[in-house]
Amino acid sequence: MPTEQEAKPAVVTPSLQQWRSPSTFRGAPGEDPLKYLKEYDRVANFNKWDDMMCLANVYFFLDGTARQWYVNNEDALDSWEAFKNGLSGLFGDRQKYTRRAEEQLKCRAQRSGESTQSYIQSVLGLCQEVNPLMKEDEKVSHLMKGVAEDIYQALLTREINDTASFIKWCNYIEDMKQKRVGQPRFERLPNVVPVASLTDETDLVSLIRTIVREEVHRLVNQTQESLDSDPQPLEEIVQDEVERVLAPVSAKSTETRPRPTYAAVTRKYRAPVQKFPPEPRKTDVWRTADNRPVCFHCGRPGHVMRYCRERKAVFDNS
Repeated sequence: MPTEQEAKPAVVTPSLQQWRSPSTFRGAPGEDPLKYLKEYDRVANFNKWDDMMCLANVYFFLDGTARQWYVNNEDALDSWEAFKNGLSGLFGDRQKYTRRAEEQLKCRAQRSGESTQSYIQSVLGLCQEVNPLMKEDEKVSHLMKGVAEDIYQALLTREINDTASFIKWCNYIEDMKQKRVGQPRFERLPNVVPVASLTDETDLVSLIRTIVREEVHRLVNQTQESLDSDPQPLEEIVQDEVERVLAPVSAKSTETRPRPTYAAVTRKYRAPVQKFPPEPRKTDVWRTADNRPVCFHCGRPGHVMRYCRERKAVFDNS
């Protein structure tokens, strides 16, 4: 017989679902109201809010300019649709956000330390902002132009037509890289030769010996062939020997002299410059053949300029 406690059914207390809170919209430059409204609708669906609850709770998730706008126009915002239209119309210049996304998409490249999946999702998000109906080949083109160089080289040999295949091959390449970095499967010895021999030689030393033997044998054969050929005439031998002996002398004569340095030039002896006495004044120009003086003023012989009558008359008349 079951007891009274065992026969009593268990009462299950329903647990209350914890609400989620959307982010706060401030209306600052760079904030996209359409993104905020999408996030707010997603949180409202999770919290099971209807349009009336969405409008009643949105005040608590506004701040700054956006909250002041809501307070100023609260009477006109009598429905959730009116609020969304007013918010997107005031703060939502869609062309401005589209142009900004286009500029970011042009220069978006995978950063150092950034995972491949983070880069892929960031580029796909920018493609969604620029054009929600963008074709798959255009998305692949944007992904390929900024992916890391090692992954780009590996993807060139793959057939990639859409973003799904791009993500699949990127994951495959990342897995291969992780396997190479991981623990090696086989143990290696420290005395392994660096080069594998193509013959049956046991080690690298034997290979070197074989190469040396072949070179010596080739030189011996060349010497034997030169001995078996016709002997060189004595005259040619003497000429060759003289040219060989005189070669260093001629080479030394043709060598260019090194450019002297400033110190070497200043140390050289400089001969003193010979100074000649000044030439005496030519007195015979203003004297006659019989050594009579010629006046500088009138040019007549027999007197000098100091006692010239014409010069004295000029000063007396002035």
